[in-house]
Amino acid sequence: MTEYLLLVLIPLAAYAGWAVARGAIGRGERKRNRSFSNRYFQGLNYLLDEQPDKAIAVFIEMAEVTADTVETHLALGSLFRRRGEVDRAIRIHQNIISKPGLDEAQKTRALLELGEDYMRSGLFDRAESLFNELIERDPDSPSALRSLLDIYQQEKDWEKALLQAQKLEAVTEEKMGLVMSHFCCEMAECELLKAQPGAARKQLRQARRYSPESIRTRMILARIEEQQEMFNEALSVYEDIASMDMEYIHEILPSYLLCGQKSEEYQRTLEHLERWSEDYDGVSLLLAQTQIISDRQGIDAASHYIANALTQRPSVKGLDRLIELKLAGAQATESGDAILRAVAQKLLARQPSYRCTNCGYAGHSHHWQCPSCKNWSTTRIIRGVLGE
Repeated sequence: MTEYLLLVLIPLAAYAGWAVARGAIGRGERKRNRSFSNRYFQGLNYLLDEQPDKAIAVFIEMAEVTADTVETHLALGSLFRRRGEVDRAIRIHQNIISKPGLDEAQKTRALLELGEDYMRSGLFDRAESLFNELIERDPDSPSALRSLLDIYQQEKDWEKALLQAQKLEAVTEEKMGLVMSHFCCEMAECELLKAQPGAARKQLRQARRYSPESIRTRMILARIEEQQEMFNEALSVYEDIASMDMEYIHEILPSYLLCGQKSEEYQRTLEHLERWSEDYDGVSLLLAQTQIISDRQGIDAASHYIANALTQRPSVKGLDRLIELKLAGAQATESGDAILRAVAQKLLARQPSYRCTNCGYAGHSHHWQCPSCKNWSTTRIIRGVLGE
C-alpha cells in the first residue's frame, strides 16, 4: 500500500514543484514563493525518507483542489479508505466537493467516493442519502444503484433491495433474476417467522417468476407443505429438487424421510432412495439406507450392507457408522481390514504433505522456494493426524 501512496504522491509533488517554479517577480511574491519552496522541499524529504503520511500532509496543504489536481486528490482518498483511514478519506472527499470550479463529472465522482467512505465507516444513513441524491440528479447512475443495493442487502431491507435490483437491471440490462429471487425468498422467510404461510407462498410465486429454476424457492415451499401437514405435496417438491440437482439430496434427505414416514407413501420414498443411489454417491444417502436396513432387518444386515458399499466408495463417515454398528454388537465382516485401508489411502491421497508457513500454499512436494509467494525456506512438512 505504501508503494501506491508514493505513486499517487509523485504527480502531487510535481504539481507543487511546478507552482514553485512559476514564481512571480514582485518582492512579496518572491517571499511567498520562498516559503512555498521550503514546504515543497520538506515534503520531498519526507518522501525520500519513506514517510509518506507526512509527505501527504505537506503536499495536500500546498496543492489546492483544482480541475488539474482533483484526480490525484480522489486517488489519495480512495487509498486512505483501502488502508482503513476512513476519516481521512472523508475529509479529502468533502474538501473536493466544497471547491467551486469543478465540472459535474468530477463532483459526481467525489460524491460517489464520499458515499463509499460513509459505507465503509458504517454510516449507512448518510451513504443512502448521498446515493439517493445522485440518483435524483441522474436516474441512470449504475454506480449509485449498485451502492444502494449493497446498503439494503447489509441492512437486510429486502423490499428496497428488490426495487434497486429492478432499477439496476433496467439501466444496465444485467440479468438480476437470481438475485431478485433470493430477495423474495428472504421476504418469504420473514413471513414464515411471523406465521404467515399465505404471504410466504405469495413471495415464493414472485421468486419463481424471477428465477423459474430456483432451488431455494422449492426448499422453502416444501417446508411450508410439511408445516401444514401436506406431506404428499412436500414429497413431490423434494423429489422435484432432487431431479433438478442431486447435490441437494444431502440437504433434503432428513425431511424427505420424515415426510415419507408421516405420509401414506413411505414405500414411495424407499423406491426413490434406491433410484437416487444409482447416480448419487454421497455418504448421506448411504447412511440413510443403512439406518432403514437396521430398523427393518437388524444391525447385522445393516453392517454387511454398509461394509460392501464402503469397499466401493470408502468414506470416513461411513467407516464411523460401521464401527458404531460393531460396537452395538453387529457381527464382524471379512472386508473390515480392506475398508480401513481403502479409507486411509483415500485420505492420504487427498492430503497435502507440505505447507508454506508464509502464505499457506500446500502441496505434495517440498520446495525450497514457495511456488506461490516465492519466499525461501518457508515450506514445512505438515504434522498431525493426517501428516507427519
